[in-house]
Amino acid sequence: MVDDLLPGWTALVQAWDVARADDPARADGLLRAALREGLDAYVASSDDEPVEPVEPDGEVALQCATAVVGLSGLFDEVGYRSATTDPRVVAGTMSGAEHFCGHGWTWLRNPRGDFDVWWYWQQHLDPRSTALNPFLHYLLAGVHQGLATRPSPEPPRPDPPATDPTSVRRACLFAAYDADGLVDEQLVSYLTELARHADVYVVMAGLVSDAELAKLTGVVAAAWAVPHGGHDYRSYAIAADLVGWDVLVEQYDELVLANDSTYLLRPLDDVLVQMDATPADWWSLHTARRTIDQHPWHDPRTGPRRPLHRDAVPPGDWGTADHSFLSGYFLVLRRRVLDDPVLRTFLGAVTDQVQPTLSDVKYDVGLSDALRSAGFVEATYVADRLDDVCDPLYTETGFELLRQGFPLLKRNVLAKNPYRVPDLARWKERLRDVVPGAPVESIERHLVRVAPNDLLQRSLGYRTTADGTIDYRLPMTGAQFRIQDLETPVFDHWWSFPVCAYDHSFAGNELAVFDEVRDDPSVKKIVLTRSRRVEVTGENVVVVPLGSPEGQYHLLRSGHVFVKHGPQTNVPWQLAPTLHNFVNLWHGIPLKRFNLASVGLSAPARVAAIRNHGSSRVVVTSSRIDTLAMNAAFFPVPATAMWPTGLPRNDYIVCDESRLPVALRASLDRLRDEADGRRVVMFLPTFKDDQADAYYDFSPDEVARLGDWLAANDAVLAVREHMADRAHTYSRMLAPLRPINLSSRRYPHLEVLYRATDVLVSDYSSCLVDFLLTGRPVISFAYDHDRYSQTERGLFYDLETVLPGPLCRTFDELVVALQQTTVPLDDEQRAVYEWKRRIFFDHLDDGSARRVVERVKSDLYRT
Repeated sequence: MVDDLLPGWTALVQAWDVARADDPARADGLLRAALREGLDAYVASSDDEPVEPVEPDGEVALQCATAVVGLSGLFDEVGYRSATTDPRVVAGTMSGAEHFCGHGWTWLRNPRGDFDVWWYWQQHLDPRSTALNPFLHYLLAGVHQGLATRPSPEPPRPDPPATDPTSVRRACLFAAYDADGLVDEQLVSYLTELARHADVYVVMAGLVSDAELAKLTGVVAAAWAVPHGGHDYRSYAIAADLVGWDVLVEQYDELVLANDSTYLLRPLDDVLVQMDATPADWWSLHTARRTIDQHPWHDPRTGPRRPLHRDAVPPGDWGTADHSFLSGYFLVLRRRVLDDPVLRTFLGAVTDQVQPTLSDVKYDVGLSDALRSAGFVEATYVADRLDDVCDPLYTETGFELLRQGFPLLKRNVLAKNPYRVPDLARWKERLRDVVPGAPVESIERHLVRVAPNDLLQRSLGYRTTADGTIDYRLPMTGAQFRIQDLETPVFDHWWSFPVCAYDHSFAGNELAVFDEVRDDPSVKKIVLTRSRRVEVTGENVVVVPLGSPEGQYHLLRSGHVFVKHGPQTNVPWQLAPTLHNFVNLWHGIPLKRFNLASVGLSAPARVAAIRNHGSSRVVVTSSRIDTLAMNAAFFPVPATAMWPTGLPRNDYIVCDESRLPVALRASLDRLRDEADGRRVVMFLPTFKDDQADAYYDFSPDEVARLGDWLAANDAVLAVREHMADRAHTYSRMLAPLRPINLSSRRYPHLEVLYRATDVLVSDYSSCLVDFLLTGRPVISFAYDHDRYSQTERGLFYDLETVLPGPLCRTFDELVVALQQTTVPLDDEQRAVYEWKRRIFFDHLDDGSARRVVERVKSDLYRT
């Protein structure tokens, strides 16, 4: 097992690293000895001092692994390079062995045509652990133990069963996810149809309120909301455990795995009638295959995607991702599969995967491989059509299949259009033509809400021209854009507002400045969107995708660009700072050091920070003290470019509620409804550079104590996790408390959260400062204060000096601090609070956005 090998691997890496500096021949000999004898034998005979048994990490371990693989003689460099489309490998700037050891194995690429990384990983190691490259394990241990490197498939099992429709008992494990935490009408419709044929058990990934789950009452057998960092197969595994394997095996004849990646267009009866009569152990609607190229980048200028021609790949198996599979969005498993341990073992090893693509490869493809190797007989509703494409549903063939009776439409046919089918702008008409009565209006409502808006617009924008060619509406390249920038007129009254580069919301300082000039006809306002749909009104307003030709057109002509993080971060196209004024509004009053002010910033990071922020013409600040911090962080922007106007977003915190924009008032009302009269304790952790061990680990006892305090004080916990935490770490730990989900997806406007929050708990977030404008209690839960302040970014201020609330280093201190928030401040405590608030705010009114606009017009307009 991996854990048994890690101490020896760590020792080998360290010994090799020391030897290679002074005696390369000895370093080479160490690796050869480990390969020849096996790592266990090598360690037992070594005279080196033992080291701590920790998982090796870092560049040195990667270099050592690459050297071991190269020396083994068992890595097929030529074959791997031929089967890999990574441009670095193709260009020869990276060897196949280096690519494989770096990340190829994690994407289940094989080192040679007869070694199956994913099968070996599952069969001999722990498939939930990424501690050690499986091929490295084989070279240093498996080969000496005689471990098999690929499966020996069993012959097809005889007499596959059909289904008796009059007596079949089906269970359906259904995986759902909604970014807004909603149970959509499309989901209810699909589950209602499934429930006609099976007992449906639903797991919704994430935080979903009881009120939303109640929409499924009487529709499904059971429904749960379970926050997790995985994808569909993780939900399937959770659902199986919640229902109970004994129940699934003893009470049902068939198990259906289904998810919400499709829209139901017609009843399932015809499909089930046909497949009930088809002898098979397991079946799906069709066969699919992923493209050979598994890299996340694809140049849209190449036109429609097509898989690499199979004849161009050398003989052998070069990766699980290349295998065909039965699509897992609707997969039916019959009695012989249910009775076999292969299914339970497979689902029991499913773990969270950050990358959806990797989840698909490991589990969609992996389950098909496992069932095929076990000899189970498969079938599909649609005949194999993989000659020209990897998935026929994403091409024109899909519309023909719908005409012939296919019941489901994949959402991403419209949302992403991966094969770039033209003329999908008419998708509603085309669907009605092939499926009369298709619920296109409700599909559209769901699509507009959940699909990435920029991808959706691009997906529906491909069109066939009069001469029969396809116009892909491609933006200019970076080089073309830079040339156009020098030739295009720039207008002072054109103001561009790129949305947040991370969560793609249009909120905060940018929205506040926009609102200030919303109805000013003398200013042309251009909102440059990404994945989230933005709906704003006003005089002379344009909303276009940032990455579109229209977005480039408006950017080139904008005299002023208001950014949140930095010119390069927020605008992917390089604009000349001598022609355009970048007004950096930032996103809060920092407690943490950042950019050039960070502790121990590396030279490359310093250069990157200067390149990103050095072209800012102006940086908006909140106070004279804040100006000093921002000046240190934004070097080489001069002190004269710091505008202490106050942060525009803070206008939303202090203004009269009647002056809030409609969207913010609606958001505020929604949170108050969710709180239902209870005191709101908002937990708002900040971003940590070291995500591996950055989170406080709340024990079950501590969660229970928090629950007791909340109940005793008629309070509710509300969690707003940092957008970088894709695993929803705190939501999962604190799920027993049923916290309100304050994600930026549900509540993009942080300022209204402050208005409805009674107590704020954070660690080092700038929100601790912003919240001071409310005059309410703030608590810094700085459980890692000493480490963070000294060894990570560092802090601009001593928190105990500048914050009016307590700094808590332990959970017990946090509980005491929460209890103190129930006692009103006395006159002395209130005076201290007011004094500390003045450190960060020169302005306590709601005129910050007005001051910024006035200065832009008076200081930056060209005469």
